[in-house]
Amino acid sequence: MQEASWDVTALEETNGIRQSFQCWPASRLEATRCVAPLGTLYTPLKKLPPSSSPPTALPYDPIRCTNAQCRSVLNPYCQVDFQTKLWVCPFCLTRNHFPPHYAENMSETNLPAELIPQYGTCEYELQSLPSVGPPVFVFVVDVCIHAEELSDLSDSLQQAFQLLPEECLVGLITFGTNVNVHELGFEGCPKSFVLRGNKEYDPGRVAEILGAVRPQPRNQPAGPGGQPVAQEYQSPGASLLGRFLLPVSECSYTLETILEDLRKDPWPVPSDKRPARCTGCALSVALSLLETTVPRAGGRVMVFTGGPCTSGPGAIVQRSKTEDMRSHADLSKNNAPLHKDACEYYTKLSEAAARVNYTHLVDIFACSLDQVGMLEMRVLIEATGGLMVLADSFGQSVFKESLRRVFRRY
Repeated sequence: MQEASWDVTALEETNGIRQSFQCWPASRLEATRCVAPLGTLYTPLKKLPPSSSPPTALPYDPIRCTNAQCRSVLNPYCQVDFQTKLWVCPFCLTRNHFPPHYAENMSETNLPAELIPQYGTCEYELQSLPSVGPPVFVFVVDVCIHAEELSDLSDSLQQAFQLLPEECLVGLITFGTNVNVHELGFEGCPKSFVLRGNKEYDPGRVAEILGAVRPQPRNQPAGPGGQPVAQEYQSPGASLLGRFLLPVSECSYTLETILEDLRKDPWPVPSDKRPARCTGCALSVALSLLETTVPRAGGRVMVFTGGPCTSGPGAIVQRSKTEDMRSHADLSKNNAPLHKDACEYYTKLSEAAARVNYTHLVDIFACSLDQVGMLEMRVLIEATGGLMVLADSFGQSVFKESLRRVFRRY
C-alpha cells in the first residue's frame, strides 16, 4: 500500500472515520493476534467532500442484510452478482436478493449510489420514521459573571446564532439569583418569566408557571340539542412553542436585543459572600421546557457558566467565603457535605433525559479560574452525551473556537 494512503488526517477528512488499524483482520486467528483492539471513531454530521459521498441524502431506507444477527447495510465492499441479482454481505457472507426496483435497473455501468466505489459514506432519509421537526437549542446563560465576561459571551452567542439554520428552534434562559425564561415571541418589549432559584420545579409545575396548563372552563359551549361541543385537545406544550421556542429566522432580532442589553445580576453581593448562582435550578427549568414542548425532537441545552452553583438544588459550596470549595482531600475523607446531595440531584436530572429516550443533550461551557462543580455535573453530561468545555475566560480563543465547532456542520 502506498504511503500516502496511510495519511490518517486525509482519511478522516474523506470519510469522517479514524480507526486504530487501517486493515480489517481476514480471520479470527488474525483478530486474536491484534496487539490493540479494533476501534473506530466516527464524526456524525461531518460535511464530506462531494467526491466521497452523494451530494444529497438518499430519500429511501437502506438495503439491509437478511441475517437477523447481522443486519449490515449494502455498501461498496459487497460482492455483487449482476446475473442473478444477488449481493454477498462482507461480514456474515449471507447471499441477499436485491429488491425488484434495484434488480430491474442495475448493471455494471449503472450502479446505485450505495455501490459506487468512492462513496464510502451515504446518508439516508429514513421513510419509515416519522418526522420529529427541526432541532432545538436552549441557551442557558449565567449573569453572575463580570460585565466584561458577559459582553464577550454575548458577542460569541450572537455569532453562534448566525451559524444555525433558519428553521432551528432556539430559546433563551438567564440565571443568577433567580431564573429568567425569556418569551421570545412577545412583541413590543422584552418579556421574561422569573422563577425563584432556591426551589426545585418539576416539568408540570414549570409548564403551569409559563402558562401552558390552563384550567378547563366550567361551562362548555352547548351545541344543537343542548349537547356540549367537543373541544379540540391541545397538548400543554403546544402553546409554548410559539412563545419560548421560535425559529431563528423569526426571533434573531429579539435575541440580539436581549443579549446586547444583558446586565450583571442586580442582586447585591456582600464582600464576604459568593454570588447566588442557581445553576441546578436553571438546568431543571431548561430540561423541563424541552420535555414539555418537544419530547421526541432532538434538543440541546447549552449552559454557559462562570462559577460554582451556590444556591438552590445542586449547590456544591456555601455562599460564605469562609467555606472553601471541596478538595480531593475533602472527598477522600468524606468531608464534603454538599457533594453527595449535588450528585444525587444531577443524577435525577439525567433520569429526566431517559424519559425522552435521551433525545435531549446537555453541554456545559465553564469559563473560570476556580472550580465550577464539574465533578458533580459530570453524571448529567455523560448520561446525555453532551460536551464539557473548560476555559479561563469567555474571551479566550479556546472557548470561542470550541463553540464554533459545535455548529461546524451547519
